[in-house]
Amino acid sequence: MIKTAHQRIPSDVTVDMNPMLDIVFILLIFFIVTASFMRETALPLNRTDQAVTAVVPNLTPVFSIDAKNQVYLNNRQIDLDSVSINVARLGAQGEITSISLRAHPNSQHATLVSVLDAIKAQTSAPVSLGETLK
Repeated sequence: MIKTAHQRIPSDVTVDMNPMLDIVFILLIFFIVTASFMRETALPLNRTDQAVTAVVPNLTPVFSIDAKNQVYLNNRQIDLDSVSINVARLGAQGEITSISLRAHPNSQHATLVSVLDAIKAQTSAPVSLGETLK
C-alpha cells in the first residue's frame, strides 16, 4: 500500500533518541581517549634566592628659618605653605633618613611649629632641631 501526501501520519508516533545519544557518547569517549594533549611549553627561568634590593638614595634635607621668618630648604628659599609639598617631592626622589631643622633665635616660634607640622604630615623621619646664626 502506497501512502499519498494527503494521508495523515498517526500522532502517537515517537522517535527513539537513545541510540543516537549512545553513538554521540561513544564518539565523545573515542575522541577524548585518542586525542593527544600537548603540554604548554614554558621558558626556563633562572631565579636567584637572593632578595632584590632597589637602589634608593638616602636623603637628609636641611630646613632653616632665618631671623625674618623666611624658610629655606637646602639653602634655597621656599614658602611656608610649600614645605609639605617639598618634603613629599623629596620623599618621591629617595628615602628621607633624617631631617635637620635649624631656626634663628630671633625667629617666631609659630613659624618653627608650622614647618615641623608640615614635615611630620609627610614623613615619619626623625627631625633634629638646632640653632642657626643666619
